[in-house]
Amino acid sequence: MTFGKRLISAIAGTGLVLGASLVDASSPEWTVDLLVRLLKDQREPSVAFEEVTYSSVLTEPLKSRGLLRFTPPSTMEKVITDPFRERYVIEGDQVTFESERKQMKRTISLEDVPALRSFVDAFLATFTGDASTLQKAYEVTIGGTRGKWTLLLRPRGTTGGSLVDYILFTGSEGRVGRIAIRSPDGDRSVMTLHRGAMR
Repeated sequence: MTFGKRLISAIAGTGLVLGASLVDASSPEWTVDLLVRLLKDQREPSVAFEEVTYSSVLTEPLKSRGLLRFTPPSTMEKVITDPFRERYVIEGDQVTFESERKQMKRTISLEDVPALRSFVDAFLATFTGDASTLQKAYEVTIGGTRGKWTLLLRPRGTTGGSLVDYILFTGSEGRVGRIAIRSPDGDRSVMTLHRGAMR
């Protein structure tokens, strides 16, 4: 899995996943605007995850566990704790990757990677309830009902599409339970979220 794909997974994980509010039964119809507003209004500061990555370069799926964190206004973090320790941190325009097993620490500027810049901006827009900015970067399709919904994001244009084919969120009410990401070459990952303390 390339560095770019790992960053996409990290960003997506700390994006829409942190919403925790419930939808009032008297709310208007279920829309992208309503979902984004809910995810902005009540976020959990951190959430545990389990992720399975499928790639042509792997002999078998890679399973990992860890913690996602978001600190407003623009700091996102993904920490992998098992089967190895890795950490991805996005602070403003800087993205830092640390790996104990690879004995490395690498920092890049989002200004140098336009596709990644677009990806980060779209997710930060989600934190602020800005559905219109999200929809400028992605074709957004919401399906299902409040009790069982899907949110499909497909990059607009070729820039974002060079890193990700689509991102599919599934959830119930104001909670995201699973995130599936597929890259143009067919590699994919599925992340399942768990509220409460990590076991």
